[in-house]
Amino acid sequence: MRPLSLTLLLLLAACGAPANRVATADSGVTVGRATLASGGAELALQMTDTMLNAAPSDPAALLLRADALVALDRGAEAAPIYRRVIALDPASKGARLGLGRALMATDAAEAERLFTAVLDADPANAAAANNLGIARDLQNRHGEAQLAYRRALALAPAMQAAAVNLALSLGLSGQSAEAIPLLRPLAQAPNATAKVRHDMAAVLAMAGERGSAAQMLAVDLPDREVEQALGIFSALRRPSGAVRPGVTTNAP
Repeated sequence: MRPLSLTLLLLLAACGAPANRVATADSGVTVGRATLASGGAELALQMTDTMLNAAPSDPAALLLRADALVALDRGAEAAPIYRRVIALDPASKGARLGLGRALMATDAAEAERLFTAVLDADPANAAAANNLGIARDLQNRHGEAQLAYRRALALAPAMQAAAVNLALSLGLSGQSAEAIPLLRPLAQAPNATAKVRHDMAAVLAMAGERGSAAQMLAVDLPDREVEQALGIFSALRRPSGAVRPGVTTNAP
């Protein structure tokens, strides 16, 4: 993956989804899910060792293990586990979503196919729609990505990840006039995370507002890192209306 594509992947916010209900004799999966949801990915991963020693083909425990690996940025290890879950439980939407997230950095086209398949089976799956948008953005198909984010927001209006991703995608396609007002309230909220502030800085930098972007980054980063981030974000910038070969920029 090119460095700028990696930067974009780090900015965009993927969404998981609750695991499908699958048969399991191990109630520890429920505890493991709660542990993973609270940020304890390493502990959740360790918990699956015991579960899978007792039941090596338990789809729920395998899915938990794969999700924990993705949370630890170990997608290459998670991918074959997701494929095993799909073989055991072909209807598992959680496994297809997880496999798509695991493949996003290396095969965005395959990730797109997986997210599309989930949406075909479950048209109301907002997480799949949001992830579909990311896969399309990574392929420089920003107009189509925006359609997916808008679909996610129509299904789940409170999904902040989709709103942030839509703003970033608009910024990437030179539509900063729409991107900045969409993202500013989220970045300036009292409970805003550093990631959302950095996403806002990226949109501002892509719009050419380097000073405002620097102020946003300075909340969390020292001066040296602010300058580094500004250089990276500015490299994503594309003038409004500019079109790269093979890039879809039509707004939805």
